[in-house]
Amino acid sequence: MVQSTNQVSLYRKMDKDMADKAGLKVEIPQFSYRSSEGITEIEVGKLFDGVLKVNEFDTEWAPSENDLSIKQKFIFNNPSALFGEDGVTMNKNKIGLAVHLHSKTSGFQQKLNFGSIVDSTEKIEIDFEYNFPKNSLRGNLEIDFFLFLQESNETKPYHAKKVGMTLSEEDLYNLFIVIDGNGSAFPITEFSDKDGPLWILEKNWIDASEDTFDSSNVNLSLNIVHPLFEQVKNGKLKVSKALMGDIMVQAMSMIIQQVVIIEGNSLEDLEDTSSNSILAVVKYWVSTFEVDTTSIFTIMNSLRRTLEKDMIGGE
Repeated sequence: MVQSTNQVSLYRKMDKDMADKAGLKVEIPQFSYRSSEGITEIEVGKLFDGVLKVNEFDTEWAPSENDLSIKQKFIFNNPSALFGEDGVTMNKNKIGLAVHLHSKTSGFQQKLNFGSIVDSTEKIEIDFEYNFPKNSLRGNLEIDFFLFLQESNETKPYHAKKVGMTLSEEDLYNLFIVIDGNGSAFPITEFSDKDGPLWILEKNWIDASEDTFDSSNVNLSLNIVHPLFEQVKNGKLKVSKALMGDIMVQAMSMIIQQVVIIEGNSLEDLEDTSSNSILAVVKYWVSTFEVDTTSIFTIMNSLRRTLEKDMIGGE
């Protein structure tokens, strides 16, 4: 249980001691996505702390290309501890598990009920599964799990009286998912123009320190009817990967030049800058790939020197 609160409850809720008596166990979440090669698992390890920076665990995943599936298991080894005079509700009532999914950057929030707990001495396992389609996520995603009164047949003065009232003092578990905050997920879309170039780069941001690094502000777009599109999109040979790599280097070079040289933004002090801002992403590129920002030529050459081998890969 995490996310402490200073609120004073007017009715009894499950605290850490009651959670321990109920034998609550929250397993490590499982993440996966679909690709042309099938289902790919994102391995987070046993020491996972609830924060998933997707591209730090899997550099191949991209929000514009892949979905994201989440599986989370909750185990109550002694659910009866939650019921009765000393519990959070009486024995004939039913407790529900719910989740609050919310993301300001993705522009949505949703609450879902996904399981029930009844008075029982038998172990109860409840699974939460959810799939986010590709292109539905950007920025940061928060997922909060909690208990609520699902069915009420008997109440006491110190118990919740109305269905829907929260029954956990703190969230059972919190997930924080960084979709593209480290700059690895480049906003890439597609367009169709039979007489057009293979790719175009669009700049729509106003303030690089405030505007987020997503397709609404900066967008690399590939021409799906161009003769080289399939090679760029699905090519497995080194020459195909080199072509896509060259496009990425040019696009990154143009963005760095615009932000640092033309707009004159400083990369030294970003304390007041959003972690998913265009300026923060540029700083990530410059630091990670050892980019020399003296001129457009040094920017491009240093990016090529650092990225070419990684982008080409093997056969």
